[in-house]
Amino acid sequence: MSKSRTAIQTLLCLCTALAMPLTALAQSSIAMNERFVPHVSTAPVNAGERVGLYLREKWSRAAADRWAAGESREGRVVLFVHGGSVSAIPDYDLDYKDYSWMNYLAEAGFDVFAMDHTGYGRSPRPAMDDACNMNEADQSRVMPHPLGQHCQPSYRGWLTTRESDWDEIDTVVEFIRELHGVDKVSLIGWSAGGTRTGGYAARHPDAIDKLFLYAPGYRRERAQANDEPDVPMRLQTYETLTEGRWQQNVACDNQVDPGIQPFLWRRIMAFDQLGSVWGPDHGVMRVRTAGSRIKGSIDWDRDGAARIVSPTMIVVGAQDNPQARGVLYDDLTGTNNRVLVTMGCSTHFSVWETTQYKFLHRASLEWLTSSTFNGEQLGVYEVGVNGSNPTRVK
Repeated sequence: MSKSRTAIQTLLCLCTALAMPLTALAQSSIAMNERFVPHVSTAPVNAGERVGLYLREKWSRAAADRWAAGESREGRVVLFVHGGSVSAIPDYDLDYKDYSWMNYLAEAGFDVFAMDHTGYGRSPRPAMDDACNMNEADQSRVMPHPLGQHCQPSYRGWLTTRESDWDEIDTVVEFIRELHGVDKVSLIGWSAGGTRTGGYAARHPDAIDKLFLYAPGYRRERAQANDEPDVPMRLQTYETLTEGRWQQNVACDNQVDPGIQPFLWRRIMAFDQLGSVWGPDHGVMRVRTAGSRIKGSIDWDRDGAARIVSPTMIVVGAQDNPQARGVLYDDLTGTNNRVLVTMGCSTHFSVWETTQYKFLHRASLEWLTSSTFNGEQLGVYEVGVNGSNPTRVK
């Protein structure tokens, strides 16, 4: 449930004390602030503890002048929610050429936020500093640094749950609404972030303006409760990310800038400084585990999708199982303002691919501004490289 106004005002006061100094990006029209939003954890690993959730905000100086003059931010506030392995800033604010999605929307006049969930980036990583808290295969990846031999985990269990993720989004959304006096916030979610944002919008329709779901995770059947003990952490290496999950699905020439993968990995390591000194010379990415235990009545399934009333756009790469996202489109029966777009020459990592990252930026701007794609509010489409030749297929 959303916090009371009094509780949120308390959070605002505490967050002001925790906020980092305002950072003016040198020689730029974009300003930035970084905060830790106070939250009482509901994750199994640290339930009941008071923690700070990392939140980055960006906006343009021109927009700030308009807001200072009394223009409302309503309809111009958006929160990015990251996926299952990479934290928010490498995902959405990658400072490589003009790839930053946050900068693009900020320059277009939006007040743009991105959060790290528990277990990612600069948010708390409880139990993840102990290299024993992994399975044996992952422990082998970090020998002899820092492990000299296999060891038993000091914590047994999922680090977080789907429910605790929704609680964290709720804390951040309510903080943003109170901070800027807006009724609704738009959400952008990628992959598992689509699961989190979609499920949250189903539970809190009154708080959400528009949804932009990029390659969202989804299954029609209710997730089965999983209470079996697990370890709280797994590892991803540079090779498993760039070769095993990404490059093997690339289908077109010049789809990936040759310089972006090593640059991206360095940025990921900058947000995982402990992982950066574990294992091989280039480090490892620590990834939290999450159970699917659901205590509420609403999940991200067929029933949950039907509760979505916000205008919803789904985008997916042609090399990333677009049929599964078509199922979600069909299940969004609660809104007549929905669009599905399949992007040619594109994988699950379109946000970092030369062929479609600019299209993602432009499409999100049109959707957040007018709830349309190519001027239309409904339909299934395909596009070529960089959004060329949009064709309606349904």
